[in-house]
Amino acid sequence: MKLAVSSGPSPYPGNPDPANVVTFPGRGLVENETANAEFDGVVPDAAARELHETHASERIRNARIIAGWFGSSIAIHAAARHAPGWRCVAVPTERRAMDSRDGDTGRQVLVASAHGDGVTGGGLLALESSRFEWIDRISSTGLAFDGLRVARAFRCPPLDAQVSEIAVYDARGIRTYARLDDSAAVHDVRWDGATFMVVSPWFNAVRWYTTGGDLVREIRYPGPIDAWHINCIEQRAGVWYATVFGDSRAARGWSGTLSYGAGKLVELESGRTIAQGLSGPHHPRWIDDLWLVCNSDARELVAIDERSGRIVRRLDCGGWTRGFAYDDEYFYVGVSNGHRGPGYGRQNASVLVIDRSAWKMIETMRVPALEVYDLIFVSQALLGGLRRGFDVNPHRTGEFRQHRILAELGVDRPRTLWPTGDPLPWSDFRCTIACALPAQCIAGDMLELTLSVTNGSRSFFSTAPPAPIYVSYKWFDGSDGNEVTGVRAQRSNLPRTLFPNETVEMVAAVVVPARIGPAILRITLIQEGVSWFDDQDMENALEACVEIVTRAPVDPRPMVRAAESEIGT
Repeated sequence: MKLAVSSGPSPYPGNPDPANVVTFPGRGLVENETANAEFDGVVPDAAARELHETHASERIRNARIIAGWFGSSIAIHAAARHAPGWRCVAVPTERRAMDSRDGDTGRQVLVASAHGDGVTGGGLLALESSRFEWIDRISSTGLAFDGLRVARAFRCPPLDAQVSEIAVYDARGIRTYARLDDSAAVHDVRWDGATFMVVSPWFNAVRWYTTGGDLVREIRYPGPIDAWHINCIEQRAGVWYATVFGDSRAARGWSGTLSYGAGKLVELESGRTIAQGLSGPHHPRWIDDLWLVCNSDARELVAIDERSGRIVRRLDCGGWTRGFAYDDEYFYVGVSNGHRGPGYGRQNASVLVIDRSAWKMIETMRVPALEVYDLIFVSQALLGGLRRGFDVNPHRTGEFRQHRILAELGVDRPRTLWPTGDPLPWSDFRCTIACALPAQCIAGDMLELTLSVTNGSRSFFSTAPPAPIYVSYKWFDGSDGNEVTGVRAQRSNLPRTLFPNETVEMVAAVVVPARIGPAILRITLIQEGVSWFDDQDMENALEACVEIVTRAPVDPRPMVRAAESEIGT
């Protein structure tokens, strides 16, 4: 179903006049009194377009239908009440907007790289809840996902520095970072087994690198700097293909109007022309026995028959097309609306959703940046890694953020970096621990427990001297209830200062006693040199019965093995 806020005369089942409606780039679930129905957001004519572009109407914002955010049917009808002459109309719709797909690695999410500019800047965005949200603000170009890793090219204009940077992510964050001193202005990046490939238009070259940044192979086209503007590559049946703006025989000779009709799709290693007559082509993809190409300067998506080299299908996309992803039903095409046009800087980019069989535009999703470069689908696990980035070491990132906060406050040389941990008043020994404790563990092991800590007091909890607060534990004998002593319990730092009534998730280390049999594990907090929290109130602890078992016999000899290939780890 589609939700329309309409001023037209005909109620449902009559449809609103398409000329008087504009569709939000999004969707959501709206609850009615009897069932959950699926809706797209539709609002009328030029006034609605202004609301959509500026998000200026508090009346509609309160109804939560701005940019496709939908609440209950009460909120929707409130929007109609607060907008005189408007009412809610339910009309049939073909589909619900797509922001993810099912892939080999589970549910996948659409990610876009923003090229970066002098107005909005660039970065990485994820399509969530039918809106593109920033992951970070580092201008980027090519992206590649091989099911386990994402390779990402950070943008560096060649006149700024003739160097390129590639970050390789896994589910935990950035796995490797490579500085490529012999490549400039990298546009595309692709995986080729254990190596990645980059396209450097500045040097008319495609290069293969290890994840450590060592050059393995190169294919370079002749001519002066950026004579071809080779930009994007794709593999089919073991052979690599590339899009080029043309063989100009002059440095950047393709710029301006000279690239119109001069672009080509070529076989990379031989240089053989597959198709010509293109205009600023990008992102070739072999789909359904055809080459699909973003024919950027012509503002279109085209399908090319490889045997004849002729365009057999085309779709006007209304702007500079660059960035392409697809699933079983839809194509997703990035459109940088102001690129190479007089309106540059005044209109944000978008992603078009195109029906794969009908070649019909279904939806336009706005992007909060001027330029889109690439689009890929990634797994939910890799999305977490992209969000984490370099923040894989909580201690390092915590120090960095604290220095930055203090610098912004004008404190360049703080006497102390962190808040001090003064002894708490007895009334503030209040916390809540939540964790799934194991029913069985091995004697002598170290457990890494994921848990949450809630500060139930009016004070700040901080792992800072002179009286730091830690997560710790106690073991008790399961038969007589006596505390197991002899080994000091591990202390686990709070990841940051915990404000009153704030909850934080963390990992705490627990060492299992070297004894066999039933036991009781109690997780709590301790303020060093002051008191255990459970000694003040047992409500400050979480405990469970645990069976401690013996470790299976192991071979005492050292084990030697060859390192596994990185792609298999």
